[in-house]
Amino acid sequence: MKHMLAVLAAVACVAAASQQEKTLKMKQTELSLLKSYVEAARDSLENEIAQRYTQKQRAVDQRESDKQELDRLRENQERAANDLARVKEECLAKEQALADERKLADAAKEEWGFVLSSLDEILAKDADGVMETFPADRELRRAGIERVRAGFASAKDPAEAWDSYVDYLRKDLERGSSVSIAAGTILSDAGFPRKLTMARFGNVFGLAVDSAGKPYMIRQTGRLGEDRYTLDAVGAPELTAFIGEAMPRWLGENAVKGPVLTEVLQNDQSRLLVSGKKSSWLRGTYEAMKKGGLVMIPMLFLPLWAGYLTLRKSWIIVARRRRFSRHFKNAMSHLAKNDIEAALAYVQKKKGAMSRILEVCIERKEHGRHASERAVREIIMQEVPAVSGGINTLAVIAGAAPLLGLLGTISGMITLFAAVTQYGTGDPKFLANGISEALITAKTGLAIAIPVLFIHDFIRNGKDALMSELERLSIAAMNRIWPEE
Repeated sequence: MKHMLAVLAAVACVAAASQQEKTLKMKQTELSLLKSYVEAARDSLENEIAQRYTQKQRAVDQRESDKQELDRLRENQERAANDLARVKEECLAKEQALADERKLADAAKEEWGFVLSSLDEILAKDADGVMETFPADRELRRAGIERVRAGFASAKDPAEAWDSYVDYLRKDLERGSSVSIAAGTILSDAGFPRKLTMARFGNVFGLAVDSAGKPYMIRQTGRLGEDRYTLDAVGAPELTAFIGEAMPRWLGENAVKGPVLTEVLQNDQSRLLVSGKKSSWLRGTYEAMKKGGLVMIPMLFLPLWAGYLTLRKSWIIVARRRRFSRHFKNAMSHLAKNDIEAALAYVQKKKGAMSRILEVCIERKEHGRHASERAVREIIMQEVPAVSGGINTLAVIAGAAPLLGLLGTISGMITLFAAVTQYGTGDPKFLANGISEALITAKTGLAIAIPVLFIHDFIRNGKDALMSELERLSIAAMNRIWPEE
């Protein structure tokens, strides 16, 4: 049994050993397979690592290449931005230069327009002043200046127009600074043409005769515009004889030679000297008023208006004062006899403030003095406007006259400065004309205002005295009717 057990044990050991050997072979086989798998996996891994490394190397190389390309693109972008900034600066500089050039062009255009307008204004001013020239030159100057203006309007060339204008002025200056004798047509002061044979002494004056041999003198008036020159008929015997003797001689010689009889001052007295008439205070007054200008027209009505108001208010004050006294005395004579009915009948027939006051006092005798005083005060208040009307107008006239004189003064100064602007200060006649107009209007205004002020004070005092007399008579009447109150 034991042997069996030992055999079984040995068999079991052999079987276990055989089984272990099989197991070992299987393990070795598995190990070999695993080694082969490991070798294959290692080779695959190495290949994968190699491929990954290669890819990584390629990625590194690509990154370096991309970085270089990016740097190149960045440099190109910066270069392009710099070029763009430079181009923008150049554009701004060109725009600024263009704006400056445009400003210069506009300034040149404005200067050109100013030159054109200034020259056109000069030509227009000269054309407007044609009527102020010497009468014999008016048509020549009109034709000359219109020819210059027409050429300037068509060509718009200031240089050419200025040369034409200077030539036109030179010819006019030659005519105005020469002494000549010739026949021509001149517009008279009446406005119709007159054919005359004229000896002209520049632009100062001229002596002429018509076809009938009647002598004339062309002289300056000291005024502006169309009235600068006037054609006066000669009436002075000395000047008539001189023109009658000298004109045929000058025509025969075709030149003005020898002494010339004329009025060198060329003022307003020249007209009287040429006409041979004597001056009168009426004519002197008329000439003074004429010198004063248009302002003198309303100023002439002020003293007439003031005189009318003075006479009217003086008559009203004197007449009413007498009427008040007469009505009061007659009514008081009836009341002194205690004839109230007769007094009432008398005042009812009369008109005026005094009769109404007496009528109110008599009718309200029974109502007492206090009630009548209010009615009397009301009647006196109603009488004030009727008596005062027109008195304030005298004060207005006294204030308006110097103002009109001041207006004339300003007008005269404007005339003076216009003469200075156009003719300068070389000719005193134009200066004296404006100054005389200013002084005449101021003098006339003061001459009207001063007496009107005294008249206004006199009339106002008369009105106050009349109202005081009315109040005094009213109180006396009430004292007579109500002696106990």
